[in-house]
Amino acid sequence: MQWSTEVVSALSSDTEPAILVVFNDHKYMFNTSENTMRSFLQSGRLWRRTKCLFFTQSRVEKIGGLPGLIMSFADATINNLQLIGPPGLNHLLASMRTYTYRDSIALKTSETPWTTTTDPKPCFTDENVTVYAIPAIPSLEVPLPPSATESTDGTTIQYDDKFAETAVKRKRDLSADAPRKRMNVGDEAFTGTEVTNEGVDAYEDEANAHRKTMIQHMFPGTNIPSPEEVARSNRATLADQPILSSVDVETMSRTRPESFWKQLPTFTNPFPKTSPTMCYLVIGPRYRGKFDAAKAKALGIPNGRVRATLASGQPITIEVKVDGEKVTRTIQPEDVLGKEDPPAAILVLDVPTPAHVSSLLSAFQSSDFYRNIWSEDSSSLSAKEEPKFILRTIYQTCGDGVLDDEMYKTFLRGFGPETNHIIASREFCPDPITFTSVSENQLRLSSIDDKIFPLPKYSLTPKRDLSSVPGLPVKIQTMSSTLQNVMRPWSAPAPDPVIVAADRFHPLVNGTEVLKISPALQRYTTQAHASIAEVIARREIDPVEGADVGIITLGTGGSLPSKYRNVLSTLVKIPGWGNILLDAGEGTWGQLVRAHGLDGPDSVWKTLRDLKCIFISHIHGDHHMGLSQILAKRRELDPPPNEPLYVVSLRSVHLYLREVQDVQDIGIDDPSGNGVIPVLSESIHFNHLGRYLTTGLWKIGGDEPWLEYNKSRESASRMCDALGLEYFKTADVDHRCKCYGASFRHKDGWSITFSGDTAPSPGLRKLGMNSTLLIHEATMSQDELALAKKKAHSTVGQAIAEGMAMNAKNILLTHFSARYAKVPPDLVGRRGLPRMTPLSFNRERQIVPAFDHLNLTIGEMWKIQFYLRPMVQAIEHIENHMGSPSPEPEPSARRRLSTGHRSPSPSPWSGVKKQLG
Repeated sequence: MQWSTEVVSALSSDTEPAILVVFNDHKYMFNTSENTMRSFLQSGRLWRRTKCLFFTQSRVEKIGGLPGLIMSFADATINNLQLIGPPGLNHLLASMRTYTYRDSIALKTSETPWTTTTDPKPCFTDENVTVYAIPAIPSLEVPLPPSATESTDGTTIQYDDKFAETAVKRKRDLSADAPRKRMNVGDEAFTGTEVTNEGVDAYEDEANAHRKTMIQHMFPGTNIPSPEEVARSNRATLADQPILSSVDVETMSRTRPESFWKQLPTFTNPFPKTSPTMCYLVIGPRYRGKFDAAKAKALGIPNGRVRATLASGQPITIEVKVDGEKVTRTIQPEDVLGKEDPPAAILVLDVPTPAHVSSLLSAFQSSDFYRNIWSEDSSSLSAKEEPKFILRTIYQTCGDGVLDDEMYKTFLRGFGPETNHIIASREFCPDPITFTSVSENQLRLSSIDDKIFPLPKYSLTPKRDLSSVPGLPVKIQTMSSTLQNVMRPWSAPAPDPVIVAADRFHPLVNGTEVLKISPALQRYTTQAHASIAEVIARREIDPVEGADVGIITLGTGGSLPSKYRNVLSTLVKIPGWGNILLDAGEGTWGQLVRAHGLDGPDSVWKTLRDLKCIFISHIHGDHHMGLSQILAKRRELDPPPNEPLYVVSLRSVHLYLREVQDVQDIGIDDPSGNGVIPVLSESIHFNHLGRYLTTGLWKIGGDEPWLEYNKSRESASRMCDALGLEYFKTADVDHRCKCYGASFRHKDGWSITFSGDTAPSPGLRKLGMNSTLLIHEATMSQDELALAKKKAHSTVGQAIAEGMAMNAKNILLTHFSARYAKVPPDLVGRRGLPRMTPLSFNRERQIVPAFDHLNLTIGEMWKIQFYLRPMVQAIEHIENHMGSPSPEPEPSARRRLSTGHRSPSPSPWSGVKKQLG
């Protein structure tokens, strides 16, 4: 049986390390940061047959890609999945309940306690692997003895007096919340009985049972597809694929208990000031020795099935002739099998700070079990005649200062000179592009205009080289997303040649290959530049309100990430005032970093400091699963922000943010007043009633103090003051769940309207009248009107028609289905695009199809009509997300239809039929 390990994602601007252990029948993954699924798509690695996920921390940095991954697993017919991680895992998973659910998968979770023992027991075992969890607790909070308390399983963990006081205080804080109302969840319920210091353990047990009940409601495994249904699913077209988390809330609410919508019981974090980690030792299977045919012949064992029985490890009884007489002989497997190969093993370490090293070293020093692979005198390891297992490779994520720490270097050397060390460190690793396919496109687009189509920020040179650190092991290298390591038969870690060959971006930027620009692209680009220069020289462009307002389309895809488009997010930059983020799908933080870089005066940290408003349109995961990561990163700002960040959204979004806050500080209820301030979308509806609705789809859904109507409106008013806005209003839109669009107007006279996900909606049309810019979803093509209606999305033509109906000066189309990695065919037409000239260009209304990393101002949008022709040419070669060439549009999508706008020559948008309903 062969097995191997693969790096799905490395440490970069947009990913954290994710390690995959691969057997023929099952896979096991360690950590699922944001963009894990997109990394699978980019590399072509396969996730089918994944059996168990392990987490080193219960934090959004390590778990951010989990909800999207689970739903993709379920849709890929993975019916059972196990999750193992530190305390807090259940709470974080249960906090996802309003946007992560599949009845076609059953989930089992297990939280590994922060305890160590000299005789460790596995946290997971099956026919392929045996996994041991090893806590790494910062020495600041868990020193070596003076005192110890015994745990229920006989293991011990040490606390100092200062920590004990903190723990007691947390218990008292917990008891202050009781009593709570009983939540009816069927057979299991969180009763919230009054808690005293003596009753904390019982309270925690009951609270965790409630979380597990919520998880069971999320993933009940009650609708596992039959083999026939799986086959049909594999044959389905993209149009038939489910939209991520697209179950409408009204349907969902009929199948969920009332407590599903209540806030989870508070999670008590035993380490409120630091972040301990869980490391894992993974031991592979033991393999029997090689069958010795010569010995079998000497023993008289005939060829055939009996030899196979012996080879499988079972004894046989045969009759043989000895000195002419028949003798019955029992033969044991060891009589004909060679020496067993000891199992191979890997170690997955997560060491954020040097303070984590002491407890990790102590675990190996104090355990005879771990001394099979570690010793103060590493030469003694090679002297062992029959090791129980052989440690081949250590995957280690190291924070700043860890590799310079003498104790850590001593720890690493203790594994002996033959162990391979794979290092993920922001100090020592370069920051290459992760999503090379879309970046190659961007490289071609940047030849048209490198300001509007900028290259994502990257670095091929690390800040420091590993060779600059004395005392590190010999076999050490930095982690990359191309690495694979075959454990049996053994081969050293090396790049996967298939993935390396698929990367066409880095050879172009490091000079090993030359970017080839086709003659047609060169010609179209030259014509576009000449026309733009002539328009400017003639002063044909009228002054535009908000001309310097920046628009960066961070993600422009539909419900699923793809190689070429991330899920939805748009950044609005208001010079002198601050930034607004419209939706924040998974991976938005990485897109922000790639757009701005980590260093320099205009880095992502400045963008984050200037971020004053995030609007989340609705609870579908593709619109907000990157929100927690952004809030977590904001807490890293030093010095902290001196202004708050207002999050405008529904109760369900604010609810899960508060539940995440229990496990990890993301700035909710910051006593400084400069943390995250909630604004309820319902409270700033353009047709507000002075109160919340309490019945129907649009009801507020709760009665928590932070929902208070007037307080929310006051917060919205302060947000408008901070951004120089006259108003920020919402409108209910037509989607399969409660969803809001938004419109805001600046004191300088410009306005922006954002649709969220919606079919054409009269309320948004009314709110957005005369907008300077309409940002509207355009999920479907014109020949998919029925599908768009069914899924409550808009076609390209409908989005343009909505902009025309509200007299928007500019229309930015986004949220394209994964079928449209290129410019949507509706905008191209059967005969291709005509050449725009200074005499024929559209002066009245600009229509811009968005791509990820498009970076332009409102005042530059008129240029896109000139650039569209070279844009189409530049990305003509790309493939769709399924890995096959993008299909030609159907005849109905090729028809050149009037938009109702007259111009001296054919408009580049004349492939779209005008629709006003």
